[in-house]
This record gives sequence, structure tokens and C-alpha cells, in this order.
Amino acid sequence: MFFWATENKNQGDMNKAAIYFAYLCIYTTPIQLFILGWISLILFQTDNSILGYSTKAFLVENLKFFHDWVYSWFWNAYLDFWYQFPALIMTILKTVLSTWLGFWLLKKFK
Repeated sequence: MFFWATENKNQGDMNKAAIYFAYLCIYTTPIQLFILGWISLILFQTDNSILGYSTKAFLVENLKFFHDWVYSWFWNAYLDFWYQFPALIMTILKTVLSTWLGFWLLKKFK
């Protein structure tokens, strides 16, 4: 009987964690949309191209403190791989996938 009660408690904790993560994904969507607009504004006002303006270039030019902080915590080769991709495309993909994942998790666990 004790094992069964522990299993149900763990299941409830996992459901609660999934719901919190779903809300985190959904609530960060406006921040991602702001960054998407910021990147779009930079691309339309400068000579940079959509495919030529990498995430690393965006971070170094606009958010140097964040770039330095992230590079002090994570493996540099890993970050170099992900930051080489175009900023606009990666931000669109992250926004769409994160929002979709949040709504999907919320529907599944609520």
C-alpha cells in the first residue's frame, strides 16, 4: 500500500512539474516575440541579410553582457554550433516550437 501511495504522489508531482513547464513555455512567448521584432528591425534597417545575420552577431552587437555570461556557463563549442544559425529563423522556430509545446503539455497534463 505504501508503494502505491508513493507512486501516485510522484505522478502528481510530475504532472505539476509538466504544467509549470507548460506555463513557462507559454509565458515566455511575448519575450520571444519582442526579440523577434528587434531582430527584424535590425535586419530591415541595416545591410544585413536574413541568412547572414547569425544569432552570435546579434548577441555580440546588442546583448554583449548576456553573450559573455552564457559563454561563461556553457561549453563554447556547443554554443558556437547553435549560434552560427541565422537569428531570425532560429527565433521564429524557437517561438513556434516553445509555444506549441507549452499548449500541448497544458492540454495533456491538465
